[in-house]
Amino acid sequence: MHKYIKNILPILLLIGFTSCSSQQTTMKLQEKPPFTVLSSFSQPWTSGQEGGGGGLNVHMTIQNLNTKKITLKDFYFRGEKTKLEDNSTNNNGLYVARYLKPVEKEIILHNDHKKEAGNEPPKLQPKFPGELKNNEGIISYEEDGKLKYYKLENIIYRFPIYYPSAPPNKQ
Repeated sequence: MHKYIKNILPILLLIGFTSCSSQQTTMKLQEKPPFTVLSSFSQPWTSGQEGGGGGLNVHMTIQNLNTKKITLKDFYFRGEKTKLEDNSTNNNGLYVARYLKPVEKEIILHNDHKKEAGNEPPKLQPKFPGELKNNEGIISYEEDGKLKYYKLENIIYRFPIYYPSAPPNKQ
């Protein structure tokens, strides 16, 4: 009996480790999603106020989406992930993925660790396991309780938007 356990245990461990690693890196891309992406473009923007930040928005026009059966979840673009927002008016299928560029805060470096305690730790972004070109993104969506992925190619780049600064306060 002891011999069998010695022989079976390594095999079970090997199966357990290989199944865990394969689940984390395998995301099958759908070739034909249950919706149509008519157009897409990315556009960086900058606030006109000091400390106002900036970011990048990816706009998509998605048609033939049955919202009773399919829920759009996230969008992966240029190594980052964010939620897809429904910006539709009159059912026109406009969706936006917003990537905010964090406002750079001053980092305190000092020999006294108590003076460094106010520094914020960096926020790690979940990344899509795979290679994407600069003009490609991944739409994740849920269909029939299963998470699925669709690769969106040829996202057009538009020139940046520079928002005007706020008028000065009259005192």
